[in-house]
Amino acid sequence: MSLLPRDSWSDFGRLFDNAVPTFHPRWNHWQFSPNVDVMEKETAFEIIADLPGVDKDNISVSCEKGMLTISAVTIESRKDIQQEKYIHKERYQGKMVRSFTLSNNVNTSDIYAEFTDGVLVVVVPKIEPSAPTPREIEIS
Repeated sequence: MSLLPRDSWSDFGRLFDNAVPTFHPRWNHWQFSPNVDVMEKETAFEIIADLPGVDKDNISVSCEKGMLTISAVTIESRKDIQQEKYIHKERYQGKMVRSFTLSNNVNTSDIYAEFTDGVLVVVVPKIEPSAPTPREIEIS
């Protein structure tokens, strides 16, 4: 596969999450890391991220130097929150950033994204990778 998540440690952590799910909750109070699927299709890669409770205006998708980055911010919608005392809180408010390393077989100028019902779909079109051109190096 040519489109890989940047942080491979998250896969290692998921091994423990799946083995002992109560030991490490999926939504920690210090991080927001929604589930992401990466699919390879005939003409493109698709990154599908669940971003429940995130407003479209608070999502950013960028591509720079072979790195695709998805950023999202969740904001507490209730103003009277300081007068409340939580007994248990799982909903996250804060910033999330997820990055993916792109290979040379993608067309970065034609990447597009769609956001519907809390699901972000980023489409990364494929291209044929160019073969490296051999060249002679002059010795001085």
